[in-house]
Amino acid sequence: MMVFSNSCGQCKVRDQALCGVLSDIELAPLAACGVQRTLARGETLVRAGDSAPVCANIQRGLMKISDINPAGQEVIVGLLWPGDFVGRPFRSEQPALHDVVALTPVSLCLFPQRHMERALTENPSMERALLSRTLAELEAARTHCSKLARATALARVAGFIVESARRTDTFGSERDSETVTTIELPLSRGEMADLLGLTIETVSRQMSRLKSAGVIGLPGGRHVVIHDPDALAEAAEELN
Repeated sequence: MMVFSNSCGQCKVRDQALCGVLSDIELAPLAACGVQRTLARGETLVRAGDSAPVCANIQRGLMKISDINPAGQEVIVGLLWPGDFVGRPFRSEQPALHDVVALTPVSLCLFPQRHMERALTENPSMERALLSRTLAELEAARTHCSKLARATALARVAGFIVESARRTDTFGSERDSETVTTIELPLSRGEMADLLGLTIETVSRQMSRLKSAGVIGLPGGRHVVIHDPDALAEAAEELN
């Protein structure tokens, strides 16, 4: 569903979104062409090979970036959270390389690529913010690849829980007390296994191991109660 809107006053991720570096006056031309779009769980925003340019800010929900390998299996290569930017401005009509699919109900602020490119050109602060985000994502991807090569299975699972908890404020987790946090993991154990390069059985064993150690609780479903965040962070750094 799409709804046209030229107001950003009620955007809950304005401070985290790319356009948050702009003043209301600077943002007005881009906001005037923004379109609010909602996606149901499993709905695709971008399909690999698409040539139609898409630029968007995620306002609510979670999306996955995925590929299909030669065996026909889906491989999740990244996640997109509220406040994240989707799109490749100035890509010169190159087709999309990955699928971008809603993992939960998603709300987006969608912009025509030419308008986003104009906003970036006319607002150097926004252009610098996009460059900074891109470089940070590249560094994170390199770090992730390095850790996958050296990290134990326990570290991979613990690290994913830590990252999910880090995004708590935008993903909608709830705090039980000052020291205990309850989150809902964004992926199933099968999807976690795919992302972390493990098997479902290994993911389940490592989560049970963290539970037995009193680091986390598993009340059911995808919910995780973090009892000892320091121990969880320490487990996330374990190397082979």
